[in-house]
Amino acid sequence: MRETIALVAAAVTTWFASCAPALAADRLRVGTPEGSAFVFALVDVGIGAGIFAKQGLDIEKINFGGGGKLDQGMTSGAIDLSVSGNSELAFIAKGVPQLAVAMMAGPPVDMSIIVRMDQDITAPAGLKGKTIGVTSETSLTSYLALAFSEQQGWGTDGVKRAYIGGMNSAVPALLVKNVDALIGPYEGGLILESQGKARPLVGFGDMRVFITHLICASDALVKDHPDEVKRFLAAWFDTVKWADAHKAETIRLVQPATNLPPGVAAKVFDAEMPAMSLDGRFDPKAVDATMKSFITLGLLSELPEGKELYTDKFLP
Repeated sequence: MRETIALVAAAVTTWFASCAPALAADRLRVGTPEGSAFVFALVDVGIGAGIFAKQGLDIEKINFGGGGKLDQGMTSGAIDLSVSGNSELAFIAKGVPQLAVAMMAGPPVDMSIIVRMDQDITAPAGLKGKTIGVTSETSLTSYLALAFSEQQGWGTDGVKRAYIGGMNSAVPALLVKNVDALIGPYEGGLILESQGKARPLVGFGDMRVFITHLICASDALVKDHPDEVKRFLAAWFDTVKWADAHKAETIRLVQPATNLPPGVAAKVFDAEMPAMSLDGRFDPKAVDATMKSFITLGLLSELPEGKELYTDKFLP
């Protein structure tokens, strides 16, 4: 008799479960300035591995093709969060309606100085007085050129900067010898090396006290859906830890976005994963160094006072 009752109860429970509507996942639109970059393609890893889904999130990744367009997307309400470059801290100070909610990566290991294969520049010292192509006057690549020159003991005028845009225009400029070198993504340098055209000469991994990438949430999401911010960050850092432990699967999941050959992707993984933050905590010294870089570039005229630029309160 008891067995019969138990079987009936189980059947009824199953029937009710099948009739109950499935809870819809919360949809979040996540913007990137460059969807093909490995660090931003980790969003695809979290989606593909089902990690965001475990937090009840349905993620839509939107690639904007530049930080300026990304900021326009945030201002217009087209996205809820962004995985982006450090300049977002400056744009928060300028009024973009967002808040930095986690540090993604510290040292800029995903950037390098790239030189042509046919040059006799074999060491950093060979770049003294040379012209280095950077994206724009106020870009991260521009600051890295200045920081490199100072690190070499040449002062800020030890190299010349040429403002030549992104890699689509920078690579031709390098190959036709309009510039002696360029600062661009490490993976881009590796691809050029595999083609026998150019190669990464030196990276920036020794800039330990710095913030290269961060995660921002819109003011509206922070105010109205703070739990979704928390769940997104919990899933993000679970994704970083999962990716670190699953190299081959991570390379497979990012390939549609990065389009990197397997050998190049493996080198990028080995170089860039160690710089990814595992907890998202902001180091005040790194924030200060990053904000001062904006003063150097003229992106800000002074450091903002009394304005909240970032917070740790949503971190796991």
